[in-house]
Amino acid sequence: QPAEVDDPAHPGLFSLLHKSKRVCLGGPVTGSEPPACYDFKHLRDDPSALRQKFRKRGWSRVVAFQTRNPMHRAHFELTCRAAKASEADLLLHPVVGMTKPGDVDHYTRVRCYEQVLRRYPEQTTIMSLLPLAMRMAGPREAVWHAIIRRNFGCSGFIVGRDHAGPGNNGNGTSFYDPYAAQQLVRKHQDQLEIEMIPFEEMMYVPERGQFVPRNEVREGETPMTLSGTELRRRLRDGIDVPEWFSFPEVLDQLRRSFPPRHRQGFVIFFTGLPSSGKSTIANALLAKLNEDGTRPVTVLDGDGVRRHLSSELGFSREHRNLNVLRIGYVAGLIAKSGGIAICAPIAPYENIRRQVRELVEAAGGFIEVHVATPVDVCEQRDRKGLYAKARAGLLENFTGVNDPYELPVTPDLRIDTREYTPDQAAQQILLKIEALGYIR
Repeated sequence: QPAEVDDPAHPGLFSLLHKSKRVCLGGPVTGSEPPACYDFKHLRDDPSALRQKFRKRGWSRVVAFQTRNPMHRAHFELTCRAAKASEADLLLHPVVGMTKPGDVDHYTRVRCYEQVLRRYPEQTTIMSLLPLAMRMAGPREAVWHAIIRRNFGCSGFIVGRDHAGPGNNGNGTSFYDPYAAQQLVRKHQDQLEIEMIPFEEMMYVPERGQFVPRNEVREGETPMTLSGTELRRRLRDGIDVPEWFSFPEVLDQLRRSFPPRHRQGFVIFFTGLPSSGKSTIANALLAKLNEDGTRPVTVLDGDGVRRHLSSELGFSREHRNLNVLRIGYVAGLIAKSGGIAICAPIAPYENIRRQVRELVEAAGGFIEVHVATPVDVCEQRDRKGLYAKARAGLLENFTGVNDPYELPVTPDLRIDTREYTPDQAAQQILLKIEALGYIR
């Protein structure tokens, strides 16, 4: 049984369980017409069109390179080495469908790829986009990717370290062995009718002034690398990126899409039991942020959203989830436009809070604040008498009484209102926003 099938930390599994529809269909597929694509039309080829391009160019051996991330100098060196070693022409074949949450959007990535493409020999390298959703399934996905490239007419497929890996599992260890994908594709390459081109992670060695595979680093040398997380941190904080890491024109494209945090829109997302103090703190925070005046601020309160956006919804689990997702959608639009959204729903379920975070972080910053007021204190503060009605059996699905509240595991900030006045709580949040770099 695959290791990821019961671990919600796996993004593919989480998407399948919580984002996909309830019915999956299988069976023979008959094509009627291709889906309409309005972006980068000059880079979109179906298998027959790409094979025809190869024939027109006189290409008989073609090595494909798959990526879902922007390409930097290490990728450039890796692909050049792989093509030369195979004595083959090179197809850059990046995925532009759904990828891992937090990844760079495909519009930005394609603009980066176009900049890198200019650095390859024009006669031996082309690029085409693959409209495919990543499943982050490691070795099995690598086999699938190899089959796809064979169907596109390629004779070889580059498989690097941790191909289609989703990162770490719930225990903090990698879901897949870093070289399991290479081993599985190599095992089946004859049956797949495509050669597996293995490659180690490329590292910059300052002593030589060049990139070399990890297994070729000599004793005494000091190899250097920069993770995607560290790159995003430097972009976010406005810190220079080392010249050896990427090309200036690629970094220019990334900086356009990922400005420093003090220029980004962001969302403060409150969650907590009914009558925990979320709305009161949200309004106090609204006043402080309006006083700062650097961005427009909007409050998406639970009652207001219910009245204006979700009046037709009830209070079943399904409807409450839909209500929170609507809040997240609107908040994401506000953040994308450079504004600040303060959201104050109950949002009792962890999986929906995670979906909202992923939705918002594709557009801006996300700060989760757990208003951790105990249920007995919330009940004492309940002016509407809702807790009493729920305990009397007059209200169903009431969070904290006859429906659970799932505590946030790692919120950005946790506030117990027994320890702070609303003004003090808002000030703590303001300090957190400042510490994260969203305001100066």
